[in-house]
Amino acid sequence: MTKRLSQLAAALLVATAASAAPALAQSLANRIASAADRSVQFSFPARPGVCGDGRTYISTGSGNFYGSFSTNTADQCQAGPVRVVIDLADRNVVALRTYVGAPLAVVDAGVTNLGTVTAVDAADYLLGAASRADGRVGRDAIFAALLGDNVDATSRLLEIGRDQNRPLETRRAALSGLGRSDAPQLDKIGSALVQIATNESDVQGVRTQALSVLSRLDHGAGIQPLVQLASGNMNSWIGRESMRVLSSSGDPRARQFLRSTAQRTDLPDELLAVAIRGLGRSYVTGQDAALLRSLYPRLTGERSRDAVLASVSELGGTDNVQWLMGVVRDEKLTPEARRRALEYLSRAGATTPSLLALYDPTPDPQMRGALIAIYARLADKGATDKLVWIARNEPNTQLKRRAISALSRNSDPTIRQALADIVER
Repeated sequence: MTKRLSQLAAALLVATAASAAPALAQSLANRIASAADRSVQFSFPARPGVCGDGRTYISTGSGNFYGSFSTNTADQCQAGPVRVVIDLADRNVVALRTYVGAPLAVVDAGVTNLGTVTAVDAADYLLGAASRADGRVGRDAIFAALLGDNVDATSRLLEIGRDQNRPLETRRAALSGLGRSDAPQLDKIGSALVQIATNESDVQGVRTQALSVLSRLDHGAGIQPLVQLASGNMNSWIGRESMRVLSSSGDPRARQFLRSTAQRTDLPDELLAVAIRGLGRSYVTGQDAALLRSLYPRLTGERSRDAVLASVSELGGTDNVQWLMGVVRDEKLTPEARRRALEYLSRAGATTPSLLALYDPTPDPQMRGALIAIYARLADKGATDKLVWIARNEPNTQLKRRAISALSRNSDPTIRQALADIVER
């Protein structure tokens, strides 16, 4: 009899455990759905590197701050826990707020506090809410879920990212979250992102986000797929967009691809311009700048030539300023090309005396008009004196009027008197 009772008790325990497993898995969702208040909060452990002040901002590490942050409060950034406050209406999540840091001593009135849950359970609930919610709630839920410790959300994020029935904001947030995945998942994520990016039946906003996340995968895992997409689809949207994304990467493979592409002679002008602008941005070297300058005489397209001028002007420095000055003075070039170079020269850090020296030698009225506009922007003494000289001595009536118009905005009494004398003559 005792043996039979023991067997029944063991069977009952097994049955109870089996029936309790799904209930425990769903306990957070059930507790939230059955809350008496219209707002519910719960907390869970944060992953390493996540901190906040519990009220106004969250830091996810590496200088990434969300919310209202000032430098004099950085010492208050406290590691975890994550606290999520959910507003409900008819059991639907209508708003979601996330905090990190020391928990509040007193819970706000009208908020049911469910206490601490595991990060895995929290992520499961939040990602489930994101897969169903519309608007900002989905994005906010994904952000909160990814703050949890030891949370692997790769499969759920991919599911949301692929779901074309979900709001675009939610899908983009899901794809962005994949950029923080662990190394063992990178190949799987890279392949999925390529599939999304190359799916022509999907919206471009999501496809662009997939390419952007590829460029940010850890260990440069997405760079080679991006290079393959760009080099194999030069004349399509996916090729151009892949090249644009590569231009924001400092990976040596991306930089070398841009250098090689910028030197090709068989590409459309628009595509060359994308490669050139990419080469001249954040990770440009002195060697890259020399390459860009050497390309200019060989280029025939307006966009690619303008891309060289823009890139060189943003780099600044003596060599680039002198090169731009040479382009401005090159009489073999068209007047329009020289005027474009002049505009970029003024942005590159050319000195006022060097810009003033360009006026008298040029007979082109449009070039002189562009110089008058530059002098007006400079507004220093040398530039202002030159405008006064132009207003007094320029034989071209239209240019004289432009100089007078520029001077009329100057409140200096000396300039006002000089202007009055000029007008009275």
